Amino acid sequence: MDYFNTVEKRYSHKERFLPDAVPLASLESIAKAGLAAPTGYNSQCVKLVILKNREEVQPLCDIVQTEGLLTAPAAIAVLTDSEAHQNEHNFELEDYAAAATQMLLAATALGYVSLWLDSPFFDENNQKAALNALGASSRYHLRVLLPIGLPEGTGSRRNKQSFDERVYYGKMT
Repeated sequence: MDYFNTVEKRYSHKERFLPDAVPLASLESIAKAGLAAPTGYNSQCVKLVILKNREEVQPLCDIVQTEGLLTAPAAIAVLTDSEAHQNEHNFELEDYAAAATQMLLAATALGYVSLWLDSPFFDENNQKAALNALGASSRYHLRVLLPIGLPEGTGSRRNKQSFDERVYYGKMT
């Protein structure tokens, strides 16, 4: 699939997934796309946990009960390592966002759908429970969970503002 077609086709899948397994090779390709993203000062603070089947996804479903996650056949957890900084600059947010974006596009290019699922982990109790479920210490922060699979049905897409409503030339006037 051509890059621009992939970008246009990608959407946040908030509905049910088919139970079809996602091959490990596909999950690894998606993860590699995320790890290829730029990182501030090359800190490489982004760490990934591939949840390759329903059994591995299920412990997070006990914490987050959204329809997409409850039916996802696989997922990738995107964490940042708070001890990866080599100076006073902290690019954890930028780094994980770049990695997650590239993984969402990679999933789309491979014919899968996904969702940027982060808000449940803003809650400190959910964050701690999720880190525990993932076997991660408190030095890590779960930033986003990407359920991955094939959609059950066509999936709904939200309308986007037009190019002309969001892009300015020279200055915003």
